[in-house]
Amino acid sequence: MKRNWRVFYVVAIVSLLLLAACSGGNDEGNSNSNDEEITLKFVHWINEDNGKWEPLIEKYEEQNPGIKVESIPLVENMDGEDYFKQLDLMASTGDDFDIMMFNNPDDLVKRIDAGLVEPINSYLDEEGIDIDEVYRNSYPPIDGDYYGLPMKNITRVIMMNKDHLDEAGLEIPTEWTWDDYREYAEALTTEDRYGSYLHTWHHQFSVLKILSDPEGSGLLINEDGSSNTDNPLLRESLELRYDLEQVDQTSVPFSEILSQEMDYRQQLFSEEVSMIPTQTYMVSEWGQFTPEFEIAWAPWPQNELGDTMYSEVGGDLVSIAQASDHKQEAYDFIRWLSTEGIQEQGIWVPSWKEADLESSLEDIVSDTSNPEANHMESLIYSINSVEPIETFIPPAFQSEAVSEFEVEVEKYLLDEQDLDTTMENIHERVQKVVDANQ
Repeated sequence: MKRNWRVFYVVAIVSLLLLAACSGGNDEGNSNSNDEEITLKFVHWINEDNGKWEPLIEKYEEQNPGIKVESIPLVENMDGEDYFKQLDLMASTGDDFDIMMFNNPDDLVKRIDAGLVEPINSYLDEEGIDIDEVYRNSYPPIDGDYYGLPMKNITRVIMMNKDHLDEAGLEIPTEWTWDDYREYAEALTTEDRYGSYLHTWHHQFSVLKILSDPEGSGLLINEDGSSNTDNPLLRESLELRYDLEQVDQTSVPFSEILSQEMDYRQQLFSEEVSMIPTQTYMVSEWGQFTPEFEIAWAPWPQNELGDTMYSEVGGDLVSIAQASDHKQEAYDFIRWLSTEGIQEQGIWVPSWKEADLESSLEDIVSDTSNPEANHMESLIYSINSVEPIETFIPPAFQSEAVSEFEVEVEKYLLDEQDLDTTMENIHERVQKVVDANQ
């Protein structure tokens, strides 16, 4: 043991001598942490063509000497689900990164429980800001802690081909229900196209009526961790999708979507379909497509018409990696990105309350490959006319419940079992997930 300590002592002395020699006995060679260049690795799913990250980052680096930001889109297809698979792979293999993006509470909670995300309360307190006063924040705290800053504001809307509406003699809807949506789908369907398209993401396109519930009932799991599968809106949502695809034959059948591995952007922009439930990120996130028609926008359909229209209002969150060695620098960047930066970027509607909605939308639209494509009046109306539904952060095991739910939904949509059997199986599967997590 004494020999080991002697070796350690000699190594320490030699290291100190080398350090002194390198310093040259004057201040010219001295460095400190403030003089070292820091690189922040920012992972997300928005490719450069659509995100235009490079000029934005260049501006930040000019304002903050010594800070470099590396934009790392983990997927090229801009698919959020594929991104999270790659994010988990990076984390499991120990690849380092400092900043990440989230687009929904479910995936956020899952990574918080995995120890991937850093709480930011201490940074907010030090700056003296209330996140709910500064941002239109759709991510409530989890056990009192916030885990990121809201960047873009996203509202659920219906994206429509206005040329098809005009051909069918239909007005752009301003107040409507899912029954009206079904009627529009029928009127828009021709021999050459379907009136509607519902994608493979069952936690969105197979629960449409739950997403219209103003009380913000749980998707499959309630806030207290109990099952929500006895909610009649769940059954009605599945029945609505089945009727559109199989009974009315006005929405692309799920079997075709699977067998042809359809891309929802391609279906809409190639005019194979007339309308799709989506979110306002589609104002500019067109992928490799450029619409050659005018895009109309309608508010999210309601379950029943009332005095107020509701929509889920969410957005993308930028968060700090718990394993980051540069948490303060990462916070400084996401604070800028979620305020001045997103306005400078001119691609998305900011969650920052100081940003002007109409001018932001005009900037966003003007920077697309076809600025004339967006029908601005209906776009602004669709965002301004709705109130946000109530939200809560679901338990982390909701993602397990969704996986179980999807198995039974696909059997139903592929005509392998009836609705009663499907609902019974969904209830049993989800309840097992709840029981296993009590």
